[in-house]
Amino acid sequence: MCSVTLGRICTFLLFACFLNDGRCERVFRFCGVRKHSNETQKLQLNVTLGCHGLSISNTADTLFIGGELTISCVNTSSISLPQVSGLETPFCVYWDGFLDLLRLEYNTTRNFTLCGPSTPQTTCCTDLSLKNNSGSKDVGILKGSVRGDIIEKNAQEFYIFRGESDRCDVAVCKDLLNTSNGQTAMKSGREDELERLLMQSKFTRDMQDFELPCGIQAAVFKLGPDFKGNTVVRREGRFPGINKPPSVYIPPTLLGNKTRARKTPKVVCLFYNNNSLFQDKNSVILNGDVVGVTVENEVIADLVEPVVFTFFHKKQPENMTRTCVFWDGLPHEGKMFWNESGCKTLKSDTQTACHCDHLTYFAVLLQISNKPVHNLEAQTNITYIGCGISALCCILTIGLFLCQRKSTSNKSSLIHMNLAVALLLLNVSFLLNMTLASLCNEGVCLLLALMLHYSLLCSFTWMAIEAYNVYRLLCKVLCTYTSQYMLKLCLVGFVLPAAFVCGFASRGAYGLYRITSSTGTETTMCWILHPLVHYIANVGYFVVIFLFGTSMLVVTVVRIRHTEKHKCTPERSSWKLVSSVLMLTCLFGTTWGLNFFSFTFTGQLLSTILNSLQGFCLCVRYFLMRPKQGTDGSRSSKFLLGSSSSNAAESKSRNS
Repeated sequence: MCSVTLGRICTFLLFACFLNDGRCERVFRFCGVRKHSNETQKLQLNVTLGCHGLSISNTADTLFIGGELTISCVNTSSISLPQVSGLETPFCVYWDGFLDLLRLEYNTTRNFTLCGPSTPQTTCCTDLSLKNNSGSKDVGILKGSVRGDIIEKNAQEFYIFRGESDRCDVAVCKDLLNTSNGQTAMKSGREDELERLLMQSKFTRDMQDFELPCGIQAAVFKLGPDFKGNTVVRREGRFPGINKPPSVYIPPTLLGNKTRARKTPKVVCLFYNNNSLFQDKNSVILNGDVVGVTVENEVIADLVEPVVFTFFHKKQPENMTRTCVFWDGLPHEGKMFWNESGCKTLKSDTQTACHCDHLTYFAVLLQISNKPVHNLEAQTNITYIGCGISALCCILTIGLFLCQRKSTSNKSSLIHMNLAVALLLLNVSFLLNMTLASLCNEGVCLLLALMLHYSLLCSFTWMAIEAYNVYRLLCKVLCTYTSQYMLKLCLVGFVLPAAFVCGFASRGAYGLYRITSSTGTETTMCWILHPLVHYIANVGYFVVIFLFGTSMLVVTVVRIRHTEKHKCTPERSSWKLVSSVLMLTCLFGTTWGLNFFSFTFTGQLLSTILNSLQGFCLCVRYFLMRPKQGTDGSRSSKFLLGSSSSNAAESKSRNS
């Protein structure tokens, strides 16, 4: 018999240990069903200071709750329990050491506060685990469970739980936060848990301060009828920073004309100094400071007099934009993000003030911004006109090619058409982007950004393919045949950029991008948000394309010069050389190199005009190089490396 009892006790102890995976549990909840007589029922308490444990037992007419458990509460009273029909009554006992709070829920309808709540505790009696229990036949506690897990279905006369003194503030941090691979984040749905706890706490003075070891400070005060406004400043804490701590000003008109649900509702101010708790991979928080304000039983919005959050900092670089934001999102979908609506940002060199008309969590968002663009409106209009002309010219070029595809079926013409398709997609994407970005629809903006970036990378790639093809025709005439040549080029020209864009999209690199003019006006477009992605995917990629295209241009010009110098007069040869260089510069995308000189207005203007008209230049070149009726086309296009030279080279390669 003894061995059986010992075995059951060991099983219960092991079960209690595995319930929490070895972690310290701050909130304890024991539930069961009382078997009792139909006599008058009562609750007998014997709660004292200490941390020995908690005992719960039952007789025919009395429920006993006692033990050395609390920090500041002593309760040895007797309480009458409500009469119920039947001889079985469900009940639950709750213990929260952080607030020194002991409660009884009886028959799901009555709640008794047996101890607390007190001020938040740093150390408390927590991690209650089953120590002993004893069976009973006639009366006892049925279906005993801890935190919803059944311990024993049969009736037990008593349960004894052993407690341990531990750090409650650390346990609260574990309740609120997830830590994985060295990264800490707020648990989903737990954003309001700390406010709820502090709303329950008891005050010993007008302003109650509390600090958690996970970088969170709290200040709680009551909003009395004669409230004249209040400024709350974060304390320096254990590790003072180099900047003054942030503060929040609560205006006297916070509640406006609302009828207060309580005479003196509590206001909770939370100061977070760990920006990883509010994870948004697209954002950087100034100094890591986040400030939250909550009013008990009230939803505060559309304030007449704003709440003012002030953040102090060192002088920021000129290309860093500071924006006041609040933590917003769709919690039921698991989407949280920073939103700037309802807040006005006032900036000086060493501080930023956020004037907001509602309450939640606030911070200052840092974003790297480009320098203001001079004559932004004029350059935008030039780009609109140039892209419109280029788009029409690309359509004309593609249409002519399709009509004359039998006479211009060589690979060089096919490559020209693929470049025309990429440029058409680029121009149309840009025109749609600038028009539809103002809708501020997240899904539409993502699609527009993907289209624009994909078409840009496709255009760059086909420019490089054009350069490679000309080099191949000029320098490798005897070994230019390659099986499935166009299929391989199309895979490089269209599939490779798609792989890059999909990879960046999976990391949230696209969104609504703002371009600021020198006059302070803004233009929005759907584009890349991360500067690093822009420098790698656009600048870095184009530098490689530009260097390759420029090298091929030099080689081509040298070849043309060498070929033509014995066939024409010097004046004629020079004119052909200049014409060839201009056309090939457009074909190879060398004009995009003017973007490297965009720090000057002249460079910006030339880059805008030439790059937006690239489709027009491609169309002109196609007209000059296409074969005329009744000729083989060699005379009209030879100096431009047109179709006849391509055909000749390809014929030689096949014959070889």
